[in-house]
Amino acid sequence: MTPQEQPPATGILHRVARIITVIELTIGAVAVLMILVLVFYQALQRYLPFESLAWTGELARFALLWATFAAMGLLVTSRGHIALELVDSIRNPMIVRIIQAFALLVVAAAAIGLSLEAWALISTQGIVKSPVLRLPMSWVYIPVFIGTVSTTVRALISAADVALHGPKAADIEDDQVEVAGL
Repeated sequence: MTPQEQPPATGILHRVARIITVIELTIGAVAVLMILVLVFYQALQRYLPFESLAWTGELARFALLWATFAAMGLLVTSRGHIALELVDSIRNPMIVRIIQAFALLVVAAAAIGLSLEAWALISTQGIVKSPVLRLPMSWVYIPVFIGTVSTTVRALISAADVALHGPKAADIEDDQVEVAGL
């Protein structure tokens, strides 16, 4: 087999990453939609003549938590996390590579710490129930754990990618056009 005939080694990894991205994006979108509907319903309840539903506020708060942590890993991959793009304008690509890889390793380390804490909450909070829905709080923390593990894996993969293939430069020209358009 010639090198051109061989399937890319990362083909399956890219497909798995796309599937995970779609799952995370779906969880985030459903959670945001839940927040929208539940908060709108809470506002509407004030003007309706029947008794309000107490669980809407609790579920909206849980959905906010789930949307936040479902999107964490996705933001690392799409470079949507907070970053110092000033570093990207440094002329030496090796310095930019080192700084970007280090920053992603810091994100991975923070995500590992969050994963450990989320796992501790899952392990210890099963007996505690949410006030209105009576859900075991360990269930509430499962999406948090999944999001932090995803962030860890994605940050480590991104750090390796930057270290091996070079820095991912920000589109500084696009940012300048946007600022000039204001």
